[in-house]
Amino acid sequence: MWSSSDFRTTIFRALLASAACCLSILAFLGISREPVGIQASTAQSSRDANVVLITLDTTRADHLSCYSAHGAKTPHLDALAARGVRFTHATAQVPLTLPSHACIMTGTYPPVNGLRDMGGFILENNHPTVASIARAAGFETAAFVGSRVLSKHFGLSNGFATYDDDMSGQTVEGLPGVFPERRASVVTDRALQWLKKNGGRKFFLWAHYYDPHAPYNPPEPYKRTYAHDLYSGEIANMDEQVGRLLDGISRAGLAGRTLIIVIGDHGESLGEHGEMTHGVFLYDSTLHVPLIVAGPEVHAGKVVENQVRSIDLMPTISEFLHLSPGAEAQGVSLWPLLRGERPIQPSYAYLETLYPRTYMGWSELRAMRTDEWKLIVAPEPELYSLKSDPKETDNVISRFPAVAKTLENKVWEVAGSGAKHERVLTSPIDPDTRQLLQSLGYASPGTTRKIQLGASGPDPKDRAPILKVLAHVEDLLNAKQYPAAAQAMKPGLKLDPANPLGHLYLAIAFERTGEFERAVHVYEEAIQMNARTDQVYARLGKDELRLQHLDKAVSAMARAAGINPTDLDNLRNLGTAYLQLGRVEDAEKAFKAIIVQNDHYAAAWNGLGLVAVQREDADSARRNFEKALEFGPDEIEPLLNLGVLYQKAGKCPEAVRYLQRFLRKASQSQYGHLFPDVREAIRGCSGH
Repeated sequence: MWSSSDFRTTIFRALLASAACCLSILAFLGISREPVGIQASTAQSSRDANVVLITLDTTRADHLSCYSAHGAKTPHLDALAARGVRFTHATAQVPLTLPSHACIMTGTYPPVNGLRDMGGFILENNHPTVASIARAAGFETAAFVGSRVLSKHFGLSNGFATYDDDMSGQTVEGLPGVFPERRASVVTDRALQWLKKNGGRKFFLWAHYYDPHAPYNPPEPYKRTYAHDLYSGEIANMDEQVGRLLDGISRAGLAGRTLIIVIGDHGESLGEHGEMTHGVFLYDSTLHVPLIVAGPEVHAGKVVENQVRSIDLMPTISEFLHLSPGAEAQGVSLWPLLRGERPIQPSYAYLETLYPRTYMGWSELRAMRTDEWKLIVAPEPELYSLKSDPKETDNVISRFPAVAKTLENKVWEVAGSGAKHERVLTSPIDPDTRQLLQSLGYASPGTTRKIQLGASGPDPKDRAPILKVLAHVEDLLNAKQYPAAAQAMKPGLKLDPANPLGHLYLAIAFERTGEFERAVHVYEEAIQMNARTDQVYARLGKDELRLQHLDKAVSAMARAAGINPTDLDNLRNLGTAYLQLGRVEDAEKAFKAIIVQNDHYAAAWNGLGLVAVQREDADSARRNFEKALEFGPDEIEPLLNLGVLYQKAGKCPEAVRYLQRFLRKASQSQYGHLFPDVREAIRGCSGH
């Protein structure tokens, strides 16, 4: 969506007919869309069977009815547990979606796979995944993810012949950490469509359901049924869609040779320990997840009490398929438990979160969990006896120093000897994408950021009051009570003046009431306090664009793109600003940088169409606008642009068709100033 009505009017009147031809952007850049990082074919004799991995985002174990009487009713997952094995103490390694899935897919802890946090980190292709190993052995592989948080940019697509992360190129003006998503029903639809075509061959299929992630907004009838517990309503709706997928597998006759694994990627605090959502703390409320396994050779109706880990899934799937997980895997196969043979010992689970450091400016946390104990390494360490204190409310470290010391040694054994003062380097893009962006003229795409870890920084548990303020402000913003949100955030920032998230929330409250100058002031203040994140620069640039401070907008958004070129919405806004400044070549680079990373991003093709208009290349403009509509059927502006192109070319029937579609779909608030010109163009065509 272009930010300036004046610019829309200018472009509208500048569309000219011309004849030229243009290669597609991908062909021009010589980009291959063949998967990279796939292992060479293996000589192993793989099993003629299938695996379906289902990950439930933000799902606490105690909110499934097969685990607890409280929470959601989950009849389909309950039935799966009844015909398989339910693990009562499965733990995730990280309370965040992206790094947790990297652990699941690689069977490794974050210090090994390198994907340490949300944003700024990727999983490089030299780390084998369960998908890359399966594909090398001849399996069809496909993934269908429910949120842009798992975009292929972050490397989880390694090994997947199909990686469906398409969110239709749309953005949402949401809160930080809230990503564009699609309903569980869409994920299931896409997965079932793929199964119809590929179910006759052995396959590995991953379906990711994002619905329980905040903000909670389940569809009916779950919104009504769970009106007082919308989080559980999201889980109940997700269960229905998981049931559809499982039913599709059964109806296709695949159940007898398909291993089904369902696991949560992390939980949700729901107010425990002062945290409403997840990411900051390492308590079981955000790390205790459901795990259910059913299929060939799995004992029906069995319940396993041993602690198991998300890193154990990759070796488990590999053993089932008669494949090696590779030397890097740190997890162990769960088949001794699934077959009821013997327990797995010892059972240590390493946990970490860098989120408090990277997003809040506080100390990171690490932990070691066993069946009985959990040690959290923090500025003020914590030790909990899980058998007697499952809610982790009584810190007993002073009474059991020997236990704490043993577990601390285990933490540093996993994290590495130098981890106490580790310097982590962010890497927002993979080397191949970096090279492609550099070929477009980006001298230093993806600026490396150094994050110094260590014991310094506030203890997150001492910052629980600001967490409560942030949660309250989130609720106000989601309820569209923007003045109240700003009023609540101002004293909150006094509690933690350098908190980047607090500055973002205050600025967003101002943006929602149209007070863009005040928002700009907040972002500038955040930058002065060293909260120099790509989000801060990107949002600052967008507000400067709204204020028509074009040079300032370009400066801020270019800075954001340099830090994180995978923020495609920022690149789109940057291209818009360049067009308004008449910097056509720079605009083209920005839109091409989007296409390099997502060739289905509709607004980028629309932008390239406008670039062609500025060059009086009507044929290329038409092709690009048509691509925009192909990839974004709900896009508005390509309709207008195509209508005017056809009008200028004297092709009135086509022009009228597109212009009338524009009038039917365009909103008065955004495009009303163009309606008179469009109607006049239609009348002019009708007179021919």
